Amino acid sequence: MVVKLPPIPPEVKPVAHLLKLADEHDDRNIVVAYWARMSACLLALRIVPGKKSPETADLIRALLDWLEQTKKQHQDNDGITSETTAQALIEEYALALFEHADEQDKAAIFNKNTVKTFYTSGMLMDVLDQFGTLPDDIREKRKYAKWKAAYIHNCLKAGEIPLPGPPKSANDPGNIVHNSQLSEEELSTYTKFTGPIPLTPEDKPQFPNTPPQDNFGLNLPKPDDNFTHAPASSPVTPLIPQQPVPSTPIVPPQPSTTLLPAPGNGEQVSITPEQIQKAQKFCKFATSALNYDDVKSAIENLHKALNLLQLGREE
Repeated sequence: MVVKLPPIPPEVKPVAHLLKLADEHDDRNIVVAYWARMSACLLALRIVPGKKSPETADLIRALLDWLEQTKKQHQDNDGITSETTAQALIEEYALALFEHADEQDKAAIFNKNTVKTFYTSGMLMDVLDQFGTLPDDIREKRKYAKWKAAYIHNCLKAGEIPLPGPPKSANDPGNIVHNSQLSEEELSTYTKFTGPIPLTPEDKPQFPNTPPQDNFGLNLPKPDDNFTHAPASSPVTPLIPQQPVPSTPIVPPQPSTTLLPAPGNGEQVSITPEQIQKAQKFCKFATSALNYDDVKSAIENLHKALNLLQLGREE
């Protein structure tokens, strides 16, 4: 399925990578595609809070039309109708990709697929911004994933062999530097591959003290101190308005305890609701791995799910 949208005007160029992420998931994960386009729409409204050019207005209208039609078509999909469910699904997917890329990195498997997996996980964490303030560990993983994607990409492009793990100190290559210790200037040397073209100082929009009126019917929160653009020397990270998470989370019904026969001995194994949920998670990890042609990881996760259901344990 190809979603046709108007061209992206230069004034909202930072939405391009979010729309590309949506395009890549239209056929494989409609939940990701839906919320990536929602993020792009909200970001466009934030970048140009007042009167918009006809080209930008056309793009926003097209996005809103697609979002409305898609929501109607998928009224039975909690990942689209419920922000709480969407947040949980996208976070789980992002972390699964991050863990897979990190395992590849630690095994010194450096290729375009490793770069793509790190980059996609970081972009999915950008999408999570619209659901509220990200936990510190997610923000750190996002920063690391984007740096790692850029670092491996640049090494491969230059014909160099990347080093596994976090950044090394320039003065002491044996000293591992935690990603959060890097300055924005140091980080920007590794992040030229990530994100869209940064805005110049002249292009940066000035945000009003009150919510813009020309918001195409979306109720945007008041801009606050947390909503800032990256320096011109750094790529622009999607800055998406935060939406409150519903006070009462939607909890899926818990399945009752199930008894399954253990293979070989005829005994009954008691399967708890938590084990069933964990088996479901392994199945999702397997699906994510297959999306990136990682058959080995898919098989391992499916084995873990099967062992949980048959034996009550992962191994």
